[in-house]
Amino acid sequence: MPDLRAVAFADDEVDGLDECVTGAPEPNGASGFAAEFAMPTVMPQPVRPLAILALLLAFVVPFVAIPLGHSVLRRSHDGRDRRVAQMSIIIGYLTTLLLALVGLNLVVALFLHTA
Repeated sequence: MPDLRAVAFADDEVDGLDECVTGAPEPNGASGFAAEFAMPTVMPQPVRPLAILALLLAFVVPFVAIPLGHSVLRRSHDGRDRRVAQMSIIIGYLTTLLLALVGLNLVVALFLHTA
């Protein structure tokens, strides 16, 4: 049975045709079509630098961050500045409470140690 031999295709193609000679389209030919219907990008609103500064200072120097956050809160009318200012105020008050509790703990420890 000599008819059952496998025939090798040219250039590793299944159909034996060379696409660059026949003018077949490139794969992913719909990329130009998809670019026309791309979704619009939404640019986030910028945040005031004072709001970011108040948020950073809320962790380190809450006594400065709380009034700064309140001033940013009074000046801003959009949502993002107000949220950052509110976060800085809340974190500033919590940090102040934590520092007060640590200070009270140190005073009590020193008082009990000397007694």
